[in-house]
Amino acid sequence: MSVTFDPRPFRRLGALAALGCAMILQGCSSGGEGSELNKYVRDFATQRISGGSSDGPARVTPAQVQQVAAKVKQPLVLIDFPKINSNALILEIGRNGPVQTYATSARQTVSLQNGLARGSRGLGGDLISSDLGELPRLIAQRRGGIIHREMRFLDGEDQTVRFHFSCDVTVGATSGTPRTTAMTEECTQINGLRSFTNSYAVNGNGRVLKSKQWFGPSLGDALTRQIRF
Repeated sequence: MSVTFDPRPFRRLGALAALGCAMILQGCSSGGEGSELNKYVRDFATQRISGGSSDGPARVTPAQVQQVAAKVKQPLVLIDFPKINSNALILEIGRNGPVQTYATSARQTVSLQNGLARGSRGLGGDLISSDLGELPRLIAQRRGGIIHREMRFLDGEDQTVRFHFSCDVTVGATSGTPRTTAMTEECTQINGLRSFTNSYAVNGNGRVLKSKQWFGPSLGDALTRQIRF
């Protein structure tokens, strides 16, 4: 899958003393921000998504999310991988049709289509690609149905393995502020060896605001929250 690459966030990173907050590529003006912001940049600009020690890498806090959201104007997502105890704020760097590619400051990438996982690079055991079938349409229309999807991953020997799933998409209650509809996608591998359950919070415009999605055997589930569209 080709991606239209926008180099401007990376240029800003060096030219404007980027606001890292674990994963940010977008820079911010340093004028008038003071030493507190400079220290904040130094502390977070080099971090990345990774497993690491039992203590895990430093994690993005709600206060840091708010600070970064106030600085950037591009689409921004908070993504969390509980299995490897790592989270990140990732910023859009390019689009190819409906697919948005988000990146960390270490240029690890996650590709999403209206919040639905399409791929990852540089995280280890990556999701190479995912054919979502009719899922994007059902999510956007907040409708249930049966879909089929194929997911491709890198194994421990850097070989691509393909998994085929049949998935039952169901619609739950609408609640919360902002109002979102809960949707569930229960998937079973065609040979019955694997299964997973994804969940989505979809707003009235058919956009995924939050999700829990399976990124494969190595990464496990990812929790996503759209901070800025």
